[in-house]
Amino acid sequence: MADLLVNITLIVIMVGIGMSLTFGDFKNVFVYPKPIFTGIGSQLLVLPILAFSLAWIAPVSVYAKLGIVLIALCPVGTTSNILVHIFKGNTALSISMTIVNSILSPFTIPAVIAVASTFFTDNGASVEMSFAESFTHILLTVILPALCGLLIRRYIPSIANALERPLKWILPLMLLIVFSIKIFWGGGDGNANSCGALSMNEALILMPFVIGLNILGMYGGFFIAKINHLEKPSQLTVAIETGLQNTAMALSVATTLPHSCEIEKPALVYAMLTFFTAVVFCLIHSDVRIKDIKP
Repeated sequence: MADLLVNITLIVIMVGIGMSLTFGDFKNVFVYPKPIFTGIGSQLLVLPILAFSLAWIAPVSVYAKLGIVLIALCPVGTTSNILVHIFKGNTALSISMTIVNSILSPFTIPAVIAVASTFFTDNGASVEMSFAESFTHILLTVILPALCGLLIRRYIPSIANALERPLKWILPLMLLIVFSIKIFWGGGDGNANSCGALSMNEALILMPFVIGLNILGMYGGFFIAKINHLEKPSQLTVAIETGLQNTAMALSVATTLPHSCEIEKPALVYAMLTFFTAVVFCLIHSDVRIKDIKP
């Protein structure tokens, strides 16, 4: 039930975001592909290297180390799109990166997990992911809702214009609702709770490493975008897309692996904290302030 509420809310949000865009925004992303290549490269190279490094030094079990690496392999979708939109990044670039990652992740996650499993446990593990299932989820929660918003803006601009100011309040409020459901209600499938509660001691040990992955990932993406001379909105976009990961996907993949209860723990800690660190990052590195998010 919680998953259904979250997905419905995210779909409504993406329709709203789509109404703020034009088809020309997406054309520019692919006519000038440097930002998307920079962003995808940052996600596929920088974050896994950071994750391997942090996992190597973390004083946790080998399976929790594998969980840290797993987080880095699960690029976020709708949440990053919304944050980029609210803080005036390059929303078309963010959505385009989400689409590309939905195509790549069913191939990259199993490959890197096999390497990490061998590296940390001397016992390679395999992961089976459905490309169709992964892409269908992105299609239904990101691509089609955003396309719907684009079509409304193009063919019924009076609706898009009338909703433009109210959506500045509505979208952040709906995003808050999504994370309240995720944190206080849970995923709704029982997977996260079937292993027993995460102890405070375990959370405190994992916290610096998962937050470190989040913050270093954002700054790593930001630095790479900056040295590649991307425009400021694209710098922010690459940073958020690199540093903010999809814990729901990480938890789902973890259930397919041996010792899944240990592997899930880093993602559980990550989910509770990193959305808020991403918001702080956006407030520091964008021109938007809390007082600006208003009608």
